[in-house]
Amino acid sequence: MNFLILTHVHHVKKGGNYYAYGPYVREMNIWTKFFTSVTILAPLSEDRELNPIEIAYEHENIRFVPVQEINLTTWSGRVKTLASLPGTLAKILQAMRSTDHIHLRCPGNMGLAGAVFQYFFPSKAKTAKYAGNWDPESDQPYTYKLQQRLVSNPTFAKNMSVLVYGKWPNQSQNIVPFFTFSYSQTEPQEDNRAPLNESNKLQLLFVGALVPGKNPSWLRR
Repeated sequence: MNFLILTHVHHVKKGGNYYAYGPYVREMNIWTKFFTSVTILAPLSEDRELNPIEIAYEHENIRFVPVQEINLTTWSGRVKTLASLPGTLAKILQAMRSTDHIHLRCPGNMGLAGAVFQYFFPSKAKTAKYAGNWDPESDQPYTYKLQQRLVSNPTFAKNMSVLVYGKWPNQSQNIVPFFTFSYSQTEPQEDNRAPLNESNKLQLLFVGALVPGKNPSWLRR
């Protein structure tokens, strides 16, 4: 059984191993252990140094399909994208055709392309991880909203389950809500949290990438 990962996450090849953003790879290492082979379709570099947060995939049978980054934010990026896009789309279609399970990482440009092309493979098993704000009322780029609509439409995204952060009202049947928790080994893994109120306020420290998409400067009072 082959597991196809379609992602915009940049990868690095060092010493015969493939490295990428640590939290994402740790999650993929859990998924991939249930498959005999893994295909990764993503941007790849072999000439840059590893970032301390990047770790390697833990699978013995990985096939990597490198593609040019889809970058529409600069003129040079647009030119490179326009030149490489036909080849990238052909690689996506071929990878989807030859796999058993299609896994999309959204939101992102590769996720958007995958969300469109998965339509042509209605009988294949599919999953999508929307690693962003799924709140239907949130202010997000149009392409993010488009990806939400495509993958959450069971008629368009047949045989697909979509993992999203949080449980939101009026969602389609293929949406799988989940929450990310951190536990010590001695803590029970049941959600016994008490609601916050004036008597049990918490001091919170934001830890993560200080990028616009994470809204680090936005504070709800």
